[in-house]
Amino acid sequence: MTAGGPLLELTGVTKVYDPQGAAPAEVLRGITLRVAEGESLAIVGPSGSGKSTLLNIIGTLDEPTDGKVTFEGRELSALGEAELSRFRNEKIGFVFQLHHLLPQCSALENVLVPSLVGPRREGAEQRARRLLERVGLSARFGRRPGELSGGECQRVAVVRALVNRPRLLLADEPTGSLDQAGSDSLGSLLAELNREEGVTLIVVTHAMPLARRMRRVLELMEGVLAEKSTPAIR
Repeated sequence: MTAGGPLLELTGVTKVYDPQGAAPAEVLRGITLRVAEGESLAIVGPSGSGKSTLLNIIGTLDEPTDGKVTFEGRELSALGEAELSRFRNEKIGFVFQLHHLLPQCSALENVLVPSLVGPRREGAEQRARRLLERVGLSARFGRRPGELSGGECQRVAVVRALVNRPRLLLADEPTGSLDQAGSDSLGSLLAELNREEGVTLIVVTHAMPLARRMRRVLELMEGVLAEKSTPAIR
């Protein structure tokens, strides 16, 4: 990344779905976005507005129809599939609405799964244990997902996303399956980890209380992304 440049930059990103037998649907229309290192931002908007599509393009799980995504000054479309897989594992952490934990594995084992791919990462288990303690799960290392609450499972998923020290954390409706207390707790945790770990955080959410915990809130409407004025909660 060039000195002073953004960690992540989208330029003219468009996404058009062209299903067989149906009219093409333009979901994203020329999205331009710059995200600084260590920033936190939320993307809000109605269901079907393309929020998850945009997040998947940022995370290289989907490709834009047009435009480019640049990370640390490198255009991601130039990477082959093997390079993209390595990039996702090393640079990006993902948190989804459903925790997607392996039911047969303990909390600690689930957290360590990303560290098993690629070069051996020294200190991964120590980091996993420290992060689980940090999120209040010091007594749950050996518990399987079926023995944990929904909020606890989602905290394990957050730690799993952070274990490889990613530069960017992407969270897609991370509180969508939680009750109000669990949502508030997870929102506070994400904001705190953004500050403590220095990880850049992008959250897609319908929940405005969660969105207001981010430093910047953007709204996606009719394929266009714009700043949304809203009081922050930090």
